[in-house]
Amino acid sequence: MMRNLLLSMGAAQWMLPALLVVPVVSALLVRLLGRDVSRDETGGEAPSGGPDARVLTLAALGVEAVLGLMLWICFDPAVVGWQARVDLPWLVDLGATFSVGVDGLSMPMVVLTAILMPLSLLGAWNNVRVRTPAFGALVLLLTAGLIGVLVSLDLLLFYLSWELMLIPTYFIIGIWGTGAAARASLRYVLFTLVGSLLMLVAILALWNMGGATSLHLDDLLQIRLDLSTQLWMFTAFFLAFAVKSALIPFHTWLPDAQGSAPTFAAVTLGLKVGVYAILRFAIPLFPAAATHPVVQEVILVLSVVAIVYGAMVAMSQTDAKRLVSYSSISHLGFIMLGTFALTQQSVQGAVMIMVNHGITTSALFLLLGMLQDRRGTTDMRDFGGLARVVPAFSVMFTLAVLSTIGLPGTNGFVGEFLVLLGTYGERPVLAIIATTGVVFAAVYGLRALQRVLFDRLDGAPNRALADLSRRELAVMSIFAVGIVWMGVAPAPVLTRIDRVSRSIVEAARFGPNAAPAQASLSPSP
Repeated sequence: MMRNLLLSMGAAQWMLPALLVVPVVSALLVRLLGRDVSRDETGGEAPSGGPDARVLTLAALGVEAVLGLMLWICFDPAVVGWQARVDLPWLVDLGATFSVGVDGLSMPMVVLTAILMPLSLLGAWNNVRVRTPAFGALVLLLTAGLIGVLVSLDLLLFYLSWELMLIPTYFIIGIWGTGAAARASLRYVLFTLVGSLLMLVAILALWNMGGATSLHLDDLLQIRLDLSTQLWMFTAFFLAFAVKSALIPFHTWLPDAQGSAPTFAAVTLGLKVGVYAILRFAIPLFPAAATHPVVQEVILVLSVVAIVYGAMVAMSQTDAKRLVSYSSISHLGFIMLGTFALTQQSVQGAVMIMVNHGITTSALFLLLGMLQDRRGTTDMRDFGGLARVVPAFSVMFTLAVLSTIGLPGTNGFVGEFLVLLGTYGERPVLAIIATTGVVFAAVYGLRALQRVLFDRLDGAPNRALADLSRRELAVMSIFAVGIVWMGVAPAPVLTRIDRVSRSIVEAARFGPNAAPAQASLSPSP
């Protein structure tokens, strides 16, 4: 009923443009009209006049969340192809259009992002109290960039959205970060920018090979490319997305960036938009390269290395934020393993991990941000016995950690199980090795719980810690519901990504640009 009502209002024609326009316009309003909550670095109260910039930012992000829920309601899992599609003329001479749409791959990520942004800001409400109008404007521009990456069907629009993510994140980390924030933000920019430039060159080459008439994904998919051309183009795209995703050996920037970033930026850095871009663009455009035996084997091996290496390094961390960062690298390995195993189950599992990782990692970074706001540190050696002092925090932290180690009944289990199940039939050796990452995850996760919550309670600062406020508890309760719901009843999400995961595999294996010899996957080791 609600779906029919929204469709009768023409929601399919304006939902996606609104998701992009609202944050951009709101960013300008927040910067011009928003009141700073502090005068200076000392945190003194700002002069009166105008609404709190944080409130304006939250209101705009709340509109994004409502639009995301509307998109979820309007989406029809039975429909094949793009939904809520909008095509508007843009740069006609270049063949570029303002073309946006969603399918079963992008829709869950768009909804997750739209809901995650206001929750992250609300959960980290007091984390940033200096130059809040500028911070709010950058947050909104970052939101527009993230949504743009997920809904763009035109490669020029996609590239501009991709770059739009870079700029706000750089300033947010550099200005409001802690520790070696300037170094971390610079490394983030340099790593990401190099990959982006390689992708731009490949986009221009692809556009030229298509007759310089269109940059739309549907049109570019029809271009016939020989294997050698696909290989170097795929390499350019893959490097850009692998760097952004922090795949080994391009991972070194992520722990530094998330360790120094304010809580909100640490959350957004955990969203795996790089892997989404691989599934959306790199594999469909260059399937013969993606399924080339050498390319596939190298990426699968790197994925398994990331699983094991990320988990083992996480075991040695004393700082909780860096531990979560390295666990994120390990989870990325599972996502890449499922993506390039290229079975229907493994790809479906990879998408599930992307969504669930956004929920779980965001919850962990928010909880650690709350802890850092209270104690000024996330070094686990400075804590112990907090379960006796902050029970609500302890329950939420335990649930999030159990999710990240993939405990059955939590959201972390579903995707990993599907990835391992789908990979085993094609790459049994790699699948078996990957399961060791689950064991290592249990080690670092349970050890973190022991250090922070259940060791000896020592020190006056720990004894005086305040538990979660009503605002913080409300935010974390939503994450808790998501963790349990996605773990116990994942069918609504699985149903929506079933068709697109199957189509990605079929296009890679049997599509017009697939290599004739790749009708079946490369031989198992």
